[in-house]
Amino acid sequence: MITELKLELDKNNNIKSPKSTFRPTNDEAEVTKMVLEDFSLANEIRTKPYTEFNNKSLLERINEDQMSWNSFQPPGSDDPEFAWKSNAIRPTTRNKIISIAAHITGSIIYPQVFAQNENDEEDKEAAQVMRDLMEWSYDQSEYDKTFVYAVISACVNPAVIIEDFYAERYRTIKEIISEEKWEKKSVIDEEFSGFKNPIIPIDEIFIADIYEPNLQRQPFIIRRRAINYSSALAKYKGNPNFEYVKPGIQSLFDDNSGMFYEVQDDSLEGRLVEEVIYYNRALDLQLVFLNGIIVTKPDQPNTRQDKKYPFVKFGYEPINDRFFYYKSLAFKLAPDQEVVNTLYQMIIDGSFLQIMPASIVYGDEEVNSSIVTPGKITTLTSPNSKYEKIDTGSNLNAGFNTIKMVEESLAESSMDVLQQGMSIRGSQTAFEISKLEENARIMLGLFGKMIGFAIEELGKLRSDSILQHMTVGDIEDISGESGKLKFKNFTLNNRKSNGKMKTRKIQFDMDMKDEMTQDEALNKSFSILEEEGGLDSDKEIFKVNPTLFRKSKFLFRVYPEMIVPPSDRVKKAFNLEEYDRAVQNPLADQEAIYKDLLLGSYDTTMDNVDKYVKKEQPMQSPDLVGQLTGGIKQQTPVNEMLGQENKII
Repeated sequence: MITELKLELDKNNNIKSPKSTFRPTNDEAEVTKMVLEDFSLANEIRTKPYTEFNNKSLLERINEDQMSWNSFQPPGSDDPEFAWKSNAIRPTTRNKIISIAAHITGSIIYPQVFAQNENDEEDKEAAQVMRDLMEWSYDQSEYDKTFVYAVISACVNPAVIIEDFYAERYRTIKEIISEEKWEKKSVIDEEFSGFKNPIIPIDEIFIADIYEPNLQRQPFIIRRRAINYSSALAKYKGNPNFEYVKPGIQSLFDDNSGMFYEVQDDSLEGRLVEEVIYYNRALDLQLVFLNGIIVTKPDQPNTRQDKKYPFVKFGYEPINDRFFYYKSLAFKLAPDQEVVNTLYQMIIDGSFLQIMPASIVYGDEEVNSSIVTPGKITTLTSPNSKYEKIDTGSNLNAGFNTIKMVEESLAESSMDVLQQGMSIRGSQTAFEISKLEENARIMLGLFGKMIGFAIEELGKLRSDSILQHMTVGDIEDISGESGKLKFKNFTLNNRKSNGKMKTRKIQFDMDMKDEMTQDEALNKSFSILEEEGGLDSDKEIFKVNPTLFRKSKFLFRVYPEMIVPPSDRVKKAFNLEEYDRAVQNPLADQEAIYKDLLLGSYDTTMDNVDKYVKKEQPMQSPDLVGQLTGGIKQQTPVNEMLGQENKII
């Protein structure tokens, strides 16, 4: 599949390369030819210069931005005349990117989930279940790490691409039965299975149209990378044609003969395999090629039920409304960074010249640099000889002032939140802190919106993956016969419910009716409550009908305050202020505001706040009350004891 490789020809233009043992079918040959044509088009897009990239290609832009991010220092000159000159650089771009990324990733951002049932009515319970399942899957896929690195990558690269998929991979292990006996067993490979959302290097993605900014509207997308042969074996060993795949050997397709020929690919180092995954939206294809050999069926459809590409992209700033890629922060700071580096080197060189200035000798004698040795006395015999320093006239202050001016420009370009949004002075009031955080949120506005859009799109992909893989049961065999569907249970720890930290379990159950009467719902609630262990239990069970859940429509939103959320200090101050105002209000639920606003402000990890709430005194019997009141018995009506209405809890 690599376009740089060519078939070896003899002097008569006959192919000398050995033929591959792989013999494609007509359909396989036809689809391989189509993918090669699309691959050639996409590769041309990567290597063509664009004005949006300052007349550089995508690969050149990636390379320059990466060098800027890594504070690349070019090697010094080998010429003795220039070797003394400084090649030092200031890591300004890297510091700005770290500053922005540290502020934005101060808290991990998840999308808000809203749901509608099949009747287009709001369904808060379904939204809560989806929110919990997404958090469970995000924990499994290490979403927090992905989020941090994605923000940094967006600041560095022309785009960041995040993939979302679910996989089940198996490995063969040796289960030890005794000291000298073991047997092979196939088990699921936890490292390669489950929900995954890796960041795809931008140079691994090939697109069809650089002037279509919407990734989901691309006619085709190709992902190409080199992987270990063992990884390829674990993923594709059960696929047709895998037996023809050889590490380090590319199988090139010849259009004239319709045959494959083997060519040594030095870039694969004799141990790697080139994996190419081809997605086509219009034809609904998801094809896999290993070293040029198709290992899936030639009409293999997209494995996602929503038929979307499994990718989400975003960047630091849009270049325009029609370009696929973005302007990274490293790209944006490049002109000013170049000026800073030049001035920095000039100031260092000027300082060297002022500390140890160059000199000139007049007369007949030869004088070298050894006369500058401290304490050494050198006698010049010729009365016409003269030793004199060269005045370079350096004005280092001008260089420092210019650097300061350029760095202010860099701060403006990067929306440096430490300078623009946050104060570094002493302690401030909660109002002052909230205003400073609001300023930071405004300064990060555009980049924050780009992140918000990406998180919403990733939420859509992940929810579709959840509906496709987590709400489907397996047939349970009972006495050799097909039994009922068995669903996985999902457990989430430390879920706050009614002032307590509980373990929440989500169970999909086909026995849950689509519609229930009030009595049936009440009986089911008591049954679940008994299964939980009562009101004082630390467990909470959600039973969900998977069919109805799949019919729900889910909407995802990321609001501006989620990008730079209020700090814990601000939340605490506002909670205590609200508590002070509500504590004497007769309409307020005093126990609730005590638990949530007062106790909750000091320790959000408290597992049980009820122990701080004063228990109600047990009601005394009329006889006991009569004894305490001088033997007068008092009759208390039952409706006064229970209140004006009876409530079932």
